[in-house]
Amino acid sequence: MSELQRFYTLQFDGACSGNPGPAGAAAVLFDEDGSLLYHFRQGLGYTTNNVAEYRALILGLQQALLKGCKNINVQGDAQLVINQFRGSCRINNPHLRSLRDEALELSRNFRTFRISYMSRVYNTLADSQANLAINLQEGQVEEDRLY
Repeated sequence: MSELQRFYTLQFDGACSGNPGPAGAAAVLFDEDGSLLYHFRQGLGYTTNNVAEYRALILGLQQALLKGCKNINVQGDAQLVINQFRGSCRINNPHLRSLRDEALELSRNFRTFRISYMSRVYNTLADSQANLAINLQEGQVEEDRLY
């Protein structure tokens, strides 16, 4: 199967210790057969949970593009962020609106892009990575290649 036909799954999550508080963002990338390919983590400094969720989405999209992914299914447990991204929910906060716009711009670089909500009980891997990211310096990105 060519790279243009291969589908990847990206799961994302943000975490805060308090809201606002020290925060981290994370994403995990799976091959279409379900094999875990990468963990990505980023320290965010002191921010809100909604910002952490958006930063996790952006981190994941950036990294998937860098890895050459063309077709992607994105999943997260941040219902508000997903609804705002889809345009079905208003964004009153200008900072969140700019983060949504950044994520939208990144999403346009994929040949096929889908985003959907997943229950937090199924997002434990991204959640655990986001909690690890809280301990990183602001702006610090870590990547684990798992194949």
